[in-house]
Amino acid sequence: MPYPRSFTKLKRMAVAAPILGLLGVGAALPAVESLEPEAGYALIRDLMGEPRKPRRAAAERLMGARDSRFVPPLVDAYFFTSNLARSSVLEVLAALAGEQPGKRYLDWVEHVGARQYELPAGYAEWKASLLARIDTRYQHILYPGVPIRIRLDEVVWGGVRLDGIPALEHPPQVSAAEARHLRDGDRVFGVSLGGEVRAYPVKALSWHEMLNDTIGGHPVTLSYCTLCGSGILYSTGTDDGGAYTFGTSGLLYRSNKLMYDRQSYSLWANLTGEAVIGRKALRSDRLEILPMVLTTWRAWRQRHPETTVMAIDPSEGRRHGFVYQEGAADAARAGVAFPVWQKSDALDRNAEVYTLLLDGKPKAYPTDRLAEAGVVNDTLGERALVLVADPESGAIRAYERGAHRFSAGPRPNQLLDEQGRRYRVAEEALIADGLDPLPRLGGHTAFWFGWFGFYPHTELWTP
Repeated sequence: MPYPRSFTKLKRMAVAAPILGLLGVGAALPAVESLEPEAGYALIRDLMGEPRKPRRAAAERLMGARDSRFVPPLVDAYFFTSNLARSSVLEVLAALAGEQPGKRYLDWVEHVGARQYELPAGYAEWKASLLARIDTRYQHILYPGVPIRIRLDEVVWGGVRLDGIPALEHPPQVSAAEARHLRDGDRVFGVSLGGEVRAYPVKALSWHEMLNDTIGGHPVTLSYCTLCGSGILYSTGTDDGGAYTFGTSGLLYRSNKLMYDRQSYSLWANLTGEAVIGRKALRSDRLEILPMVLTTWRAWRQRHPETTVMAIDPSEGRRHGFVYQEGAADAARAGVAFPVWQKSDALDRNAEVYTLLLDGKPKAYPTDRLAEAGVVNDTLGERALVLVADPESGAIRAYERGAHRFSAGPRPNQLLDEQGRRYRVAEEALIADGLDPLPRLGGHTAFWFGWFGFYPHTELWTP
């Protein structure tokens, strides 16, 4: 089922009924009674039902107890409740929260994120029981005692079932000369790894969002969260010589895609590559970000005439309702947005930034400012680095710079150090004759709101 169509249904479900207003908006009242979790969840189930008498009794008991731990479960319930009972859930929410942030489900999701409520025991099972109405396989992801490293109350359904957006699995490749499905201005993700060079068209990844492949003998996953604008290449090899393969979970965290690995059914965050829910979260496993560049097909092909490129099968698109044309997926999902409660007005919400996370320290670089500068010498923590931006193709690459300081060279894809020595801007490193190569760093672009939602203490580069 195509993502935008599913989300249209989600938005229809999220239209709230009028509030009854039994209690006025104000500060949350202290709890009178701490409900046992099982009792509280049972009352919410009664509140979601259509028979009026049990619904009223549940509302009175919940509001009388004033136990704010049940605000997050009520927000979950609000999404799944029929129109007949939604006003009752909203009434109890306003009473327990002491305020009315809005009448939409997503207003309450943002409220829960900002307020950080204590959660009642058994919340993972509660959430799984609701999500199982969409797909029973969610009970394999959220189970009793599941390790959790993020705030589960901020995890929301994004509009598709598990694998509802089909991942691309080791898609066929063609040579640059055979790539008649690409135009010069089409954007591609360019990868050079293990002696192999490959391009992946954005107009296909914008629909599929996940790709599992092998490049130069290395298993990789390209995860593309279109909501946050973050396309990231991860190394997915395991210590025992195997590999993770990933699919779309249909769940989001702070508007960012949660992917799941098919080996353990653990959830991983697209922006961080960290296992956040499930067995792999027990050790806080994290995937390595590999260098990748977002550029135009013309620029990539000129730099790498030997490149292969992912072939596109139009019949595959027709089967899922996808149109493999530049910008078609963005147009189809126009207006789709999920709340992120940590916000910054330092940049426009959807401003594109190039991001780095080095030694646990995050930093964002506005891509338009990088394009104007061309070459930027910078530091992040203890690391000295240089960023090279091409204003024509939009490509941005980051490298270690050691003790050097660089400026633009006399030719394209060339830098000069402080002594005037020439370095070639290669995919794996900055290379100069007789000198040690300066390795490439794994960075990626994202929308400002998405990056800040995960890293509110991020540095922001200014010229």
